Amino acid sequence: MSNIDTEIARLSHKDIRIRRRAVRTLFDLYSHNSLKGFVPLLDDSDPWFRTKAIDAHRKWANCENDLLALSERDDIFTKRIAAELLEKISAPEIARKLLNDDDHVTRAFAANALADQDELHSTMALDPHHSIRVVPAKFSTDEVLIGGLIGDVHSSVRKAAISTAAKRGIDLEDSTIAIAMTASDPALRALVASLCVSKGGEMLRKSCHDTNPKVRNSIAETLRKEIDDVDERIELVAKAAPDIIVRWLRSRHGKKASELRWSLIENAEINSRTRSKLLEQMSGRTSIDTSRLASIVEDESTLVRIAANNLSASVSELKGEES
Repeated sequence: MSNIDTEIARLSHKDIRIRRRAVRTLFDLYSHNSLKGFVPLLDDSDPWFRTKAIDAHRKWANCENDLLALSERDDIFTKRIAAELLEKISAPEIARKLLNDDDHVTRAFAANALADQDELHSTMALDPHHSIRVVPAKFSTDEVLIGGLIGDVHSSVRKAAISTAAKRGIDLEDSTIAIAMTASDPALRALVASLCVSKGGEMLRKSCHDTNPKVRNSIAETLRKEIDDVDERIELVAKAAPDIIVRWLRSRHGKKASELRWSLIENAEINSRTRSKLLEQMSGRTSIDTSRLASIVEDESTLVRIAANNLSASVSELKGEES
């Protein structure tokens, strides 16, 4: 008989001191083969031995068969351990069984283990606990399902669904986006805003009316990443919220971008800070329409005049260096 088998046999000895020594020895030997000896201890009357049995499964369980003893127990804690081990052990049949457990923690572990099972997403989406509903919100590709989860009562589910829709480019109904726009959490509305950039139209216009910095930054950053040249969305944002378009224009000096920049600079209804920032973006460049700049030098706004004069001086200096 091997040393491991000898120690396993001692786990059932009448003398508790010998049993405890056997447990410690088996842990020191650190072998998967020891696991079979700990299965009976899951039902031991002594909590110390039950705890050690759980620890042994956490250490050595590595296949579906190893989880059976845990998953078939009636107590919540033991089944939670089985569900927790699904993070490292592929056991879809056990996971499906645990997905129907009364304990939401167990169901959550099982749901995450089955996240790639599309046919189960609709069932998860109806679960009473948000920790299970958040799984299809993160992993589903079903537009209708994601749309429904965007209106979920729990913020973590809504956020996950909105993030998934943005990441996957899911085309949501305007009514669904409108619901998401009413979220009290600015981080959620910022995610919705990134979707609105892709969608354009009225939803983008409404998103631009949100005054929260997170939302406006999200629009600006999404514009910068997704749009290379002036299009209807850029024109819409420039009209609805000129300050948002400043960041997009910062590194763009093509014909359309330059014309848009000048149209904003020349619009006295736009706040002076935005107009001065747009003037500052042209610093260091010589290909500037000096006739348009000349009229801005006389602008009513002190801030704009200063920026225009600084730009005019910069242009003169650069052209002098070139000659």
